[in-house]
Amino acid sequence: ARHDIQKNADGSWTANGHMPLEDLVQYVPLPLDEKREYHTIAGLLMEYLQRIPKPGEEVQVGDYLLKTLQVESHRVQKVQIIPLRKDGEMEYEV
Repeated sequence: ARHDIQKNADGSWTANGHMPLEDLVQYVPLPLDEKREYHTIAGLLMEYLQRIPKPGEEVQVGDYLLKTLQVESHRVQKVQIIPLRKDGEMEYEV
């Protein structure tokens, strides 16, 4: 499942919408509902929004922002997963 997700230079991830959440959590520790009815990133987005996401839409899950990058014929193809800085963490300028 390595090809389903790639790390970006800015620390975010780009993942396929059909990537199973079980695989995703090995890279990104999202909080998942044990009793959930969905099994892919796309399913998670649709559950949160209650509809098909549009490109550019964002959903916050735990400490991450899931941004829909690409939707084709009602299927979420690509999603960017952006870690949100927790409050209180200092960001150091290099």
